This record gives sequence, structure tokens and C-alpha cells, in this order.
Amino acid sequence: MANPLRLVMIRHGQSESNIVQQHQKIGGKFKLEDEINTRVDWKQRLSPLGREQAENAARHLQSIYGGMDFFDKLYVSPFVRARETAVKISGETNLRWRIDDRLSERIWGIYGVVSRQEQRSHFPLTARLANDDPWYIRYDGGESLFDVYTRFKSFRSKLWQKHSGENVLIVAHKQLIQTACYDIEKMLPEDWDKIYDNRKYDVPNLGLIEYSRINPYDSSDVRDNFTWRRVLNLGGEDIHIIEDWEEFIADKTFLTEELNEQISKYKSFL
Repeated sequence: MANPLRLVMIRHGQSESNIVQQHQKIGGKFKLEDEINTRVDWKQRLSPLGREQAENAARHLQSIYGGMDFFDKLYVSPFVRARETAVKISGETNLRWRIDDRLSERIWGIYGVVSRQEQRSHFPLTARLANDDPWYIRYDGGESLFDVYTRFKSFRSKLWQKHSGENVLIVAHKQLIQTACYDIEKMLPEDWDKIYDNRKYDVPNLGLIEYSRINPYDSSDVRDNFTWRRVLNLGGEDIHIIEDWEEFIADKTFLTEELNEQISKYKSFL
């Protein structure tokens, strides 16, 4: 059974907690930080800018796809900021969205409820391990990226079983979408740095990553698996093309000499 024809993944608009995080990154404190932090992560609402971004995205989706009825199935994370984004991009149409818990934000546990400064001072070992091994490290009471990837793989199996040949849109979260890219493009743990540092995988608020089985330059060319990818930012007044359609090869099979080349990058101590 084949993939959906197209899979479009969109990150939610700027949330109130995103504003807090932006201030913390530069060592500042947002005036409503204490109030915002009293609300648990899944209940966080969009900021005024986030609502504006989602309204811009609604217009751009109309322009790109000719309307939301292009999509056969619509999925959304249960987190409130994702649901609010789904409402905004629906426009005036009363669409049917399916909430799937497997599309949730990464669960950060205790590490996620303190400031960045407190993360470094109270959890120095976790901070160091997260830097050294971002793919497998699991925060106290939370998830590793590998856990998020495993969740998405479970969701993807549903897409294969139920939505073969359909166009599917998902509204979710940055690291969920990034681990989806990791899965679809059949990457390795050492490739995570490539995702994290590469602008095309950055997924800003209302960033869109689309995978297609249909050749965008020849609609008669339809593959069994996702073969083309494009990356857009729909949050502004105009559509920003981060990467236009690009063909990629997803393969996780290697010759012995290729495996040997991979392991040779890591020094043996004995």
C-alpha cells in the first residue's frame, strides 16, 4: 500500500509561550511571563501575531491549493495552539478535523517548565547530554526526539493503511515535523545535526513542509513513495519559498563498506 499522494505539514502560529522563550534566549523576561507560565504547555494560546500568521496562511493555502477542499483528510495536534491554528486556516469553512495525540508537541518534562537559565544551573548534566546526544537523550519526565519519531512512525502507518492516494494536511509542532522529515527521508541519528542546522528544516511558525509522490514537473510521473519535497513559510503577507520542489532519495540500506565508512568517523579508544 502506498503513501498518501501528498502530505502537507504545517507548524502552528506563534504562541504566547513562544514570546516568553524568545525573551529568555536574549536573557530578558517578557512582562507576562509569570502569568503565561502558570498555564501548562498544551493549553497555551496563540499570540496576536500567531493569529495574524494563521490568517495569512489561510489566504496562501487558498492560493496554492485552490481551497482547503483540496485535502481529503485534515489532522491536528490536541495542543490548543495547534487547534487554534486549524480554526484560523479553515477560514469561513466548517471543516472536519481529526485530533490525533501522536501529533502532540514533544513532552519536555521538568526540564521544560523552567527558564533557560534554570535549565543550565539546575540540570547541568541533562543540558550537557542533550547537547552531546540530542537524538536519544530523554528529559526527566519527558521524551527524547527518538520517542517523538516513534510516535510519528505509528501515525504514518495509519496514513499508509487508510489514506493511500489521498492528500493529507497536518497542523502540529516543530520537532514533530522535524522527526517526520527524519522518518520520511530515512535519516540516521548523526543526520539530526543536519536537520537542526539546515534552514529548510527549521520550520518557523506557519512553516510548511510538503512531501509528494507526484512529480511537480510532470503529473503523469507518480511514484510509490514520497520523492519530492518543498518548504514554504506561510506566516507573512507573502508566500516565502525556502526551498522549491526538490527530488530526494530515501534509502536506509547500505553496503558493508558504507557501514564501515560510517563507523570510522567515531574514534576507537581501545
